[in-house]
Amino acid sequence: MSGWRCAFRIARRSMRRNLKRSILISSLIAVPIAGATVMDGLLQTVTGGEHAAYQMMGTADATAEVTGQESLPDWAPGDYESAEAGDRDPRSVDLAGLLPPGSRVVPDNEFGMMRVTDGDRVMRIQVDLVAAGDPLAEHQARLESGRFPDRPGEAAVTEPLAERLGLLDGDQLRDGATVTAEDGPTVTVTGLVVTPTSLGRPAVVAPPDSVLRDVKGTISQDPSVPYLVDLPPGADADALWPKLAEQGITFTPRAVYTDPDRYPRAISDDEPIETIGPVALIVGFGLLEVVLLAGAAFAVGARRQVRELGLIAANGGTGKHIGRTVLAEGVVLGGVGAVGGLLLGVLLIFAGWPLWEQVMGEVIDGWRFGWPELTVACVVAVLSGAGAALLPAIGVARMQPADALAQRFRTTRLSGRLPLLGLVLLGVGVAGVVAAGLLARHDLAAHEAAQLESEFYTGLDLIVPALFMLAAALVAVVGLGMSTSGVIAMLGRVAGGLPLSGRLAVRDAGRHRHRTVPAVAAIMVVVAGSVSMAFVIAAGASDESRTQPPDTLTALADRTLVYGDDAEKVADARRELATGGAAIAAELPEGRALKVPTVSRGSSPVLMEPWRSNTCVLGEVGIAEPAVMELALGRAPDADLRADLDRGKVVAVDECYVQDGTAGFDTGDEEGELTELPARYVSRPEGTSYFNLPSAFVSEQTAREQGWTVAVDTLAVRYAPSASADDLDAAIVAGEDHGVEVWQPYDAVEEANLINLALVAGAGLVTLLGVAVTIALSAAESRDDLATLSAIGAQPRRRRTFAGAQALVLSGLGTALGLLLGVVLGFSAIPLSGESALVVPWTSLALTVVGVPLLAMAVAMATTRSKLPMVRRLE
Repeated sequence: MSGWRCAFRIARRSMRRNLKRSILISSLIAVPIAGATVMDGLLQTVTGGEHAAYQMMGTADATAEVTGQESLPDWAPGDYESAEAGDRDPRSVDLAGLLPPGSRVVPDNEFGMMRVTDGDRVMRIQVDLVAAGDPLAEHQARLESGRFPDRPGEAAVTEPLAERLGLLDGDQLRDGATVTAEDGPTVTVTGLVVTPTSLGRPAVVAPPDSVLRDVKGTISQDPSVPYLVDLPPGADADALWPKLAEQGITFTPRAVYTDPDRYPRAISDDEPIETIGPVALIVGFGLLEVVLLAGAAFAVGARRQVRELGLIAANGGTGKHIGRTVLAEGVVLGGVGAVGGLLLGVLLIFAGWPLWEQVMGEVIDGWRFGWPELTVACVVAVLSGAGAALLPAIGVARMQPADALAQRFRTTRLSGRLPLLGLVLLGVGVAGVVAAGLLARHDLAAHEAAQLESEFYTGLDLIVPALFMLAAALVAVVGLGMSTSGVIAMLGRVAGGLPLSGRLAVRDAGRHRHRTVPAVAAIMVVVAGSVSMAFVIAAGASDESRTQPPDTLTALADRTLVYGDDAEKVADARRELATGGAAIAAELPEGRALKVPTVSRGSSPVLMEPWRSNTCVLGEVGIAEPAVMELALGRAPDADLRADLDRGKVVAVDECYVQDGTAGFDTGDEEGELTELPARYVSRPEGTSYFNLPSAFVSEQTAREQGWTVAVDTLAVRYAPSASADDLDAAIVAGEDHGVEVWQPYDAVEEANLINLALVAGAGLVTLLGVAVTIALSAAESRDDLATLSAIGAQPRRRRTFAGAQALVLSGLGTALGLLLGVVLGFSAIPLSGESALVVPWTSLALTVVGVPLLAMAVAMATTRSKLPMVRRLE
């Protein structure tokens, strides 16, 4: 231990003497720890059992639902199926009288959709019947200004709804503000509230006895009545629920969410992988970069203090003592970085509190941190600091005292064998990755074939090829990293034809591989990860469904009215759809509304019944209008298709609806029997599933022969590709102002492109970090060379072009190696995500290969001074 005490004293002195390098290494270690702290704080706060319990019952001890049943003998906590209506009125039951003395009962939230009018506008908004103002209901509504409603004819509104209805005077509620339900009462608005569990939601909050309860279709007709329950101290919730179930009352203790293992039927919302997994990923990946980049800094530092280390050897110190000195510096800087990163992460959490609330969409009352995993992360950070110093420590420990005092560095035979060993490991790793990918692809194909013949969905187990691929990828990364020095040596042989700055950069990279190789490896790792993820995301996006065709909005009539029994309301909803469709089209360039006629029987829509229920869901049936079919199929129906429709055949755009040339229809018959008709399947464009368009088509004559009614409850509003985001927002608002539900365009490919762009940005950021660290270290080691160039007449800009060439060599080499590994890994990893399509993300690859190195070069040149700074001649 005495040797370590001395090593730590030297490490502390060295850290103070080389303050800039110490700050650099500590900062590298602190960044992933700070990121892990932020991620852990967010996940611990907005996930897990306590969060789920607050979402469902606030601070209450339990929730209870009084049903219409006299008894619920099979019920247990964790059952969430709605109870059937019974013979009794649930509101006549005295729940408080069945609970222990001192218990308090408050009505729980009952919610639904309500149509309100504002002049000529008809809007569908949510209404919550809440015991606002009671502490137990604080998670449902909090007062911002004014007062809570406490009378049946009063209500409060959220700020987004107040803005939309024009109820604000500045940022305050306008005097005399009211909300009028369509064909219903008008309520006085008493205040502005916020719904803590769903910020930004336009809603009306009214008391449980509100007159809005009587508006038809507003509150769901659930046969049970919900309550929040506050139990007295010492009450045993587990002893209560069996007795209450015998009285026809469900009783869900808070522990169902916070300790679900106590209840066999409960579903846990506190999976450790949800919090530990992302934190471990950030820490592991970030600290891998730290070991590589900080290792280069330690190597440079060890070389700069090698004479000092030689003095230790000259005074009787052994190689063990010298190695301890460098390792101790790694431990000290690792500890400083870990503590600094932890404090920085906590600071970012608290400083960005309002931002995190907006991102998460809920009010955050306090933060929770997983201190055990953060402690482990900090310990790993300290070990990473030691790991970054390990190779430099081994190197200086093996130096002869005479070499150390003379500052001579010899090449060992081992370093000469590393490239060959690296190539062997690279070949083994790549072969393993490809083999694992082929195995996963085979398993996926077998699974998909089995699913076509199965009635139920079964899970896909790819854990074996996933672990195999992970191990092989690790071997490939190590092999490629070890081969990097050989690649750099090869570059040196062909650098003679380059301009002076390029020759200098390649020579510098080859002479100082102790800092070049780690930087290139760090860039390679992150680029490989970015490229492989881009392949997986692109493959997933190719099979994702879209809500509607490109350059199209879908407008739907109010379903609560269309599927109701009131014929006059149904007619009103369809008139609103026609008017709303025209209003939507008017806000869009070249906008035009296309009717999408569908069939129904009475008030029930006719739905396609999939023969294989695990591959698709019930789908609507439409009339074979050529324009609508062209939207759904991506092409106009040909003569053969039209002939089949005229012969009474059904044309389905999903294969799962057709079996042996037959399609089945659920028409809402009381007997529950399917209507079967001859059918054919017609493929649609790859990667599209427009679930707001019909899944099958019949001719109008076939619909009449079946006794089906034809109606238009959906519009497809086409517009020019030049439509802006503001145009779309205006069109959606125009539709909602007419009581029409509008579906915005969603394109998984476009979303995948944005994600891939973010991956490229992340790869670019790490590349800039690696380049910056290496160039800064190079500037310290290459000062004599630059001074010599300046003395023999080199222009001042030579230093800037030299830095740019260094950045291009490092980033270009790291990007090229990362691209090679990432393509292999990405292609092989696609089936692990459950996809089989091979889609090359050309845009992402082009940005990575071209943009990242050029950006690194431009930043390096822009941040490097042309003139060499003066330093002291004597230390």
